[in-house]
Amino acid sequence: MFDRRLLEDFDWILLLTVVTISIIGLISIYSASYSYGTETPYFQKQIIWFCVSLVTMAIVTMIDYRFLERLSPLLHLFMIILLLVVLMYGIGGPGSRVNRWIKLGPLFFQPSEFVKYTLVLFFAYYFNESRRIGNLGVKELIWPLVATLVPFALILKQPAYGTAILLIFMFITIIFLAGIRLKIILFTTILGFISVPFAWIFFLKQYHRDRIQIFFNPELDPLGKGYQIIQSKISVGSGQFWGKGYLNGTQARLNFLPARHTDFIFSVFTEEWGFFGGVVLVGLYLFLILWCLRHIGKTKDRSGTILTLGITSILAFQIVINIGMVLGLLPIMGMPLPFMSYGGSALLSQMIGIGLILNVRMRRYDI
Repeated sequence: MFDRRLLEDFDWILLLTVVTISIIGLISIYSASYSYGTETPYFQKQIIWFCVSLVTMAIVTMIDYRFLERLSPLLHLFMIILLLVVLMYGIGGPGSRVNRWIKLGPLFFQPSEFVKYTLVLFFAYYFNESRRIGNLGVKELIWPLVATLVPFALILKQPAYGTAILLIFMFITIIFLAGIRLKIILFTTILGFISVPFAWIFFLKQYHRDRIQIFFNPELDPLGKGYQIIQSKISVGSGQFWGKGYLNGTQARLNFLPARHTDFIFSVFTEEWGFFGGVVLVGLYLFLILWCLRHIGKTKDRSGTILTLGITSILAFQIVINIGMVLGLLPIMGMPLPFMSYGGSALLSQMIGIGLILNVRMRRYDI
């Protein structure tokens, strides 16, 4: 029999916030792809993905998250296998020449978008046992480290640097919550600083160094590597306070701004809706993150806390990185803006993450 308490504890405010941002994203994708014509109907495809994602999110909320956690080692292993398949048989997705996708008939599937969520499920499962919480040493961190570094290495090979860095960020966030020994923190911090010059010389390729240099001075190559960030800042700035109006953004309509329907959708939005619209959108994102963090204090079990924090950190990282790179405050990493950027795999995985947070909230009494 269906337990009515599940609906009583359903977070309608969280759902409404996500749907509102997603609708703004659909409107922006239509505007961003308006100049493409009917040959590339990104808007129509994203509507379909939005509907599929809502249904998937609903299904995720119906399955007890603790059951999904018990399956997490297998789910995470499966995603790692798919990342290996991408390295061997992956192709470039729509509008991209980087091989990060698996083609399934007419659909493009990007495993790196989903591995973030199988990893956080694994963390919730692994750290749920009391003996693995507080004063964590090297022994307790071996499996979480392996579960993080294997997909990290595979994603770096694609390459998808933003997603790879996100995995490390989430790992650090979770182990701090779980309670790591101070001497390990000090050792890894010192090691990290020492390794920076070696990474610059031996690990980073020339185009990595070029990206960092262009970040500090885009004018070094204004028609090449610096072109995208220059056009992005022009787009954002030309919106001024109120914006140019919907469908009136010249950077998008005249094809000056690359990747405008994906990673640089925020540029399109702010050109049309101005500083005012940008502040409203950032305010919605800030409310979303704070509202999700609010759930952490209301969870009744450790795994629910870790799951909620992990998913919230994923969304927060992507929001900060995307808006930061669009504004020229951070290097370009190829990071989509959650619920706004075009992309079926990204939207579906993000909705699964929201479904898991709703799942934890709905079952907070059932411990």
